[in-house]
Amino acid sequence: MNRNNLKKALEELVVEYKKKLSAQAKIDKTHATGRFAKSFESKVTEDGFEITSNVPYLKDIDKGANPNQTTRTPNIGKILEWAKIKRLRPYKKMPSGGTRFIKVTDESMFRMASSIAKIIKKKGTIKRFNHKGSGIFDTVYKSISKKIGVEIGSGYSKDIQEELRKTIDKFNTSK
Repeated sequence: MNRNNLKKALEELVVEYKKKLSAQAKIDKTHATGRFAKSFESKVTEDGFEITSNVPYLKDIDKGANPNQTTRTPNIGKILEWAKIKRLRPYKKMPSGGTRFIKVTDESMFRMASSIAKIIKKKGTIKRFNHKGSGIFDTVYKSISKKIGVEIGSGYSKDIQEELRKTIDKFNTSK
């Protein structure tokens, strides 16, 4: 059976899904460098589609990283890059309990990134999501799940109707 309508519906859905993933990354504020929001790759299969990402920290953003989940310390270089893009500044805790920004140098930024890496390893990622991750894939799926069902059903229905027409036409011409 010809599945051109289904394939067309899937191609349209995958484009929308990728756009919504990128937009959701911005809404969730998980897009500091833009690399994550731009990393989504898609592939239409015979009966569906796949969306993947080539960033190694995808799972940490989507599902979160629990404390001591890994034996490795998070990449300090990547954290440093992220901190610079977010314009984070190192600070010093004062004996009185307050904090004070300190001079931004390569050394102070490295110490700050190292501290962030240790905290990630000890406590997990993305505190505002209770260290459970943003759930970006689930959020986007829930927002368009009805449309996915309707579009796939409609495309498949059109393909079946076309196949039935061909069969009926063959039957009528063979008489």
